[in-house]
Amino acid sequence: MSFISLRDVHKHYGVGEGEIRAADGVSFDVEKGELAIIVGPSGSGKTTMLNLLGGMDVCDSGVIEFDGRRVDSFTRRQLIEYRRRDVGFVFQFYNLISGLTARENVELAAQLSPDAVSADEILAEVGLAGRLENFPAQLSGGEQQRVAIARALAGRPKLLLCDEPTGALDYETGKLVLALLQETCRREKMTIIIVTHNSAITPIADRVIRMRSGRVQEVLLNPDPAPVGSLEW
Repeated sequence: MSFISLRDVHKHYGVGEGEIRAADGVSFDVEKGELAIIVGPSGSGKTTMLNLLGGMDVCDSGVIEFDGRRVDSFTRRQLIEYRRRDVGFVFQFYNLISGLTARENVELAAQLSPDAVSADEILAEVGLAGRLENFPAQLSGGEQQRVAIARALAGRPKLLLCDEPTGALDYETGKLVLALLQETCRREKMTIIIVTHNSAITPIADRVIRMRSGRVQEVLLNPDPAPVGSLEW
């Protein structure tokens, strides 16, 4: 059994002629410890997949399994616990609290997990040991995204979901963030799924899931993922 498995997953929004088939019979697997990239144009359904995998939305039909459990059958309370204990989220826009320092932003999230590591430790892991007392406005975009990643990693999630994590960053800073994610995946044996429209970053993934119009077009396995430093776009 795969660590993550989706089978014939459907998610529709709206009714009648206005119906949007955001997931139209989606099936794919992701193994434990893989770095997977879901790639596709705007409206392809990739963000819907992230929301369903993260328990932020529920499917209309189909099966979503995570580590041997049926996420699609979770109650509302079970979904809350799932998001707190098992899943970390990183978004395109960092969503840091402007009135809190880097350390405090991470500490706030760490309070939600019983197994959280210290904010100082996780910020050091992402290269921000010297920026603990800085507020978001005092940090560069790349530094803010690294705080956001530290916040997501503080609870040691089994699954890290990243929605366009480099979308608001320049080319070089984006590569630094991708390198951090790839390194974290390898070091922690953590399953990481990146959602993006940028197909140029797919060579770094163990598994590439291409989507269009709410459907999976193809799934590619990469036996030799490229280092982030080799990417160009």
